[in-house]
Amino acid sequence: MNRQHDFQGVGSARSRALGWMMQRITGVALVLFLGLHFWVQHMPTGFLATAEEYSEILRRLGETSPEFADAIAEGKIREALPGEHVITYEKVLERLRTPLWKLINIMLLLFSLVHGMLGVVNVLGDYIRHSFLRKAAVSCGWTAVLFLAAQGIASIMAVGMN
Repeated sequence: MNRQHDFQGVGSARSRALGWMMQRITGVALVLFLGLHFWVQHMPTGFLATAEEYSEILRRLGETSPEFADAIAEGKIREALPGEHVITYEKVLERLRTPLWKLINIMLLLFSLVHGMLGVVNVLGDYIRHSFLRKAAVSCGWTAVLFLAAQGIASIMAVGMN
């Protein structure tokens, strides 16, 4: 079989060009959103608990749970160092209650899913020669992307909705 003819089923030149361009666009968007994500998660920006706030959380949890108090006493859970900033549930919840941060997390999720699936489509095009099987695999992949996107968006939107 003519190899060039076999890849005719991958899609038109226009759709392959669009996929190539979207792979680049989502890649650039991922770099930007991941940079923002890492900045917020790892730099003292007000979205992290201070050592004092973290100590108060540990004290409250130690009062309510003997197992937690034992874990602190045994050194399994350590106190924050002076000046250290800690990711806590309360701070993440505070951030995710803000519509802008919900949007940022949804965009990060969507760009990640689309970028990853576009890469999978490229790999499937390289390794699955039979047009029907390739289309079926790609369809299953995009179905999984839609399912994961729906689940992820529902989870992000549910934060702070009590």
